Amino acid sequence: MAPKAETLAKSISAVTDNARKLLDDAIFLFDWDRYSTALALAILAQEEFAKAFLLQLVADGALPWLPEVQRSMARHPCKHLLALVLDWVPPFDIEDMIEQHRRDTIRHEQWMAWSKRSRFNQGLLEPNPNDPEPEEPEIVFPPDVVDALKVYRHEEIERMRTGNPCRDENRAKGKVRKIADGFLDRKKQSALYADISKTGEVRFHPGLVTVEEATQAIERAKQFADGPGVFSDEYKALKKVLIAVFANITQYSVEP
Repeated sequence: MAPKAETLAKSISAVTDNARKLLDDAIFLFDWDRYSTALALAILAQEEFAKAFLLQLVADGALPWLPEVQRSMARHPCKHLLALVLDWVPPFDIEDMIEQHRRDTIRHEQWMAWSKRSRFNQGLLEPNPNDPEPEEPEIVFPPDVVDALKVYRHEEIERMRTGNPCRDENRAKGKVRKIADGFLDRKKQSALYADISKTGEVRFHPGLVTVEEATQAIERAKQFADGPGVFSDEYKALKKVLIAVFANITQYSVEP
């Protein structure tokens, strides 16, 4: 059973506030040319924003409050995968929300008008081809978002649920596979620590972080700062997909 709505709301607020503080610190250090630490803090901020995103999905009934979902908040690859999804969902914007409400109202009125007309066609064996039911807009998920959701559900959640991650190289390739394998977490670590090889040589160290990399990490975190546009068509479509892909495990979760 999911926590109470007010509990989740407080948690989302606390996590988001912490993410914003991390982002502020990253910007401060960037301005003092501490690019490596700025990058590490910006990635940490992204992780916290992704955690708040997960909690929002739980609050909206899209993700079940399973032990595996709870534990995924502590796994860096899980948060990085959810951040890929958050890249796609439009950020919250009051003007966009008003416009989305206007579109939703028009759709509802169109459907109600069609429903009223269809009462006169109940005797037909087939729907009236000249008066089809109004359809919801088709939302196309980008390939990276599809792959990120597949890996999160079938690899990360299964790893915690059964010990078998069901890894499939055909499920995700390129950027998503690298992120699932810990690329961003290693990048964050290399921005904080000098990595020494078996021969005693330095392989990676914070001095290798570029201005461009730190800038990109900060800008990405800034995109997450306002939270997801929960009224957007993309977010609504995402909720439907998550409900479907998690429907078959809600009764089989394993307690930690």
